Amino acid sequence: MDREIRTEDLAWLAESLSKDEYHKTTTPEFFIQPNTVCKIYEDEDGPILAVRGSIDFKRSKDAGSKSLRLDIQYKDNLDHRRNMKAMITGFDILAKRSKENGFFEIVFDTNSPLLRKFCIRRLGFEELDEFQLRKVL
Repeated sequence: MDREIRTEDLAWLAESLSKDEYHKTTTPEFFIQPNTVCKIYEDEDGPILAVRGSIDFKRSKDAGSKSLRLDIQYKDNLDHRRNMKAMITGFDILAKRSKENGFFEIVFDTNSPLLRKFCIRRLGFEELDEFQLRKVL
């Protein structure tokens, strides 16, 4: 299940970010900046991950064809089972909503080889370069 981010989510985001080797310098406020949307994916045990979306103006071709840039933060990077399940069940909905809202692709960067491999194999992303992944909608 996904929902809008709430103020009380900033505490677990701060803790998670401080422990994340890839996002140590990111603040929780990054997820609530103007012109962004942030969804929290959760299950019966609570929050699993935060997904921040924004228009990627560098990749967008024109006003009618937009590129969606994602930033993802897991509550616990080592909770692989919950993380994978949330992404598998939530990504199809995210992709469908994105396409309905005029996006032609979803892109994000990752330094994590495990996440990269998972997104290519299970979610249909392709590599743009050594850090950036893309899914054409």
